[in-house]
Amino acid sequence: MRVLRELAARTAANRLLGLAAETAFFVVLGVFPALLVSAGLLGVLDVVVGADLAVEVQQRVVTALRLVLTDDASGAVASVEDLFEGGRGQLLTVAGIGGVVTLSTAFAVLINALNLSYATTESRPWWRRRLLGLGLALGTLLMLVLSLTVLVVGPLFGRGEGLADLVGLGSTFSFLWDVVRLPVLGLAVVAWTTVLLRAAPNARTRWRDALPGAVLTTSLWLLGSAGFHLYLVLVADGNPILGAFGGGVIVMVWVYLLSLSLLLGGQLNSVLLSRPAATSATAAAARDR
Repeated sequence: MRVLRELAARTAANRLLGLAAETAFFVVLGVFPALLVSAGLLGVLDVVVGADLAVEVQQRVVTALRLVLTDDASGAVASVEDLFEGGRGQLLTVAGIGGVVTLSTAFAVLINALNLSYATTESRPWWRRRLLGLGLALGTLLMLVLSLTVLVVGPLFGRGEGLADLVGLGSTFSFLWDVVRLPVLGLAVVAWTTVLLRAAPNARTRWRDALPGAVLTTSLWLLGSAGFHLYLVLVADGNPILGAFGGGVIVMVWVYLLSLSLLLGGQLNSVLLSRPAATSATAAAARDR
């Protein structure tokens, strides 16, 4: 309970609700360029795993967005479909490169927000922060595309089932993969979120120190998305604001919830690191390096 009280106090003191709104604004600006680049990456992977990959991934992404955002955001979901259709083969075009730059700006804002969550002062030069934002943007895109690819075609880019067939375990492999594919995707999200919370703030911590916040962030992403879906189903039809502005407001609110979840994960790590035992262990680890 002490951790929860301190988390709530620091959330208010560091204005995380406002920082999440600032982060969400820039993330929304970068979402559609990111989808354009993702479509280009999927076009490249088509060569490796077959021509139907991009189409199937597109269908899964659109289905997931419709599930969370409901028909009230049908205009935004239709824009996502159009981006997937027009983005294939545009990885190294001006639009694709501009999309990565735009997304890196969103991550630069996220870096500043996580610095406040961790109560640390930024001492890295601006160019290093921009390069870090660019690296995190590219890493996030690659993680997204590879995770969706594995979710659709299976391990080893679809060759895992073939290897299992060689040893007579084809049917067993198919059953097990159907069971574990979503947990594997969840673990991948936790792992990449751990990387974000470890690399983004200007704080020297151990990898395991970033894990609690990553678990909290992933859990809040799932719970927040499910709760937001329920709100849209039960309340949105009678909400005049959503009726006037439609999908744009829905997407912004959803991204705001995701951004707030990530900042809360960083804040939890900061609270846990401030405990005397954790502080001593982190200082010892820093001296060892």
